[in-house]
Amino acid sequence: MAELYKEHGETERSDLASDWAKRLKDNCMVPVVAARKGTKTDEEKSELKKLEEEAIFNAAQLFRELLVNLPFMSSSLQDFLQVTWQECKWDDPNEPEEFDEETGLPKKKKKKKSGDTRIAELFWGPKARQDEGIRSGKVVDGGLPGIVNNLLVAEKSSSNRAPTDYGQAMMAAASQQSLATSMQQHERMGVQVNFKPGGSI
Repeated sequence: MAELYKEHGETERSDLASDWAKRLKDNCMVPVVAARKGTKTDEEKSELKKLEEEAIFNAAQLFRELLVNLPFMSSSLQDFLQVTWQECKWDDPNEPEEFDEETGLPKKKKKKKSGDTRIAELFWGPKARQDEGIRSGKVVDGGLPGIVNNLLVAEKSSSNRAPTDYGQAMMAAASQQSLATSMQQHERMGVQVNFKPGGSI
């Protein structure tokens, strides 16, 4: 993304994309470096846990920032490159050949522009992992935004590991929000809500 922005004279956006990549890598490396040094004592294990919590919290903030910006970035890149993200898919060798109805001959596939492998990789991910591209940048269209959103949702609720402090804080916030919404809905209907012990509607 940074390279394509730079090539089209968008140095500010290129720098921003490079900064995101660097921040994410630097953030994730902190607990990795600490773990490589070894954790023999309880103190070292406790310190590593703190570093992991901090890295997860920082990554979550960065992911939220990305989810807000990816739709705009995808749209602007499509404009620069004069493509639509749907058209940039990798060729599927198993895709059935299309035939012209009038002539009965196989339809010629549109030739892709040079440099297309990079563009296909940007929007659809590497050929072997086509769920990793930015696509439209919107969560509903899957790809990287969908994966990032799923990570945030899993961290907020439940995943195959115990939620981190960040995840527990998010669950508590979601629970409070749900409670507040429920109270507002009942109050709009003229129902008084009592949440004290033994309380009722």
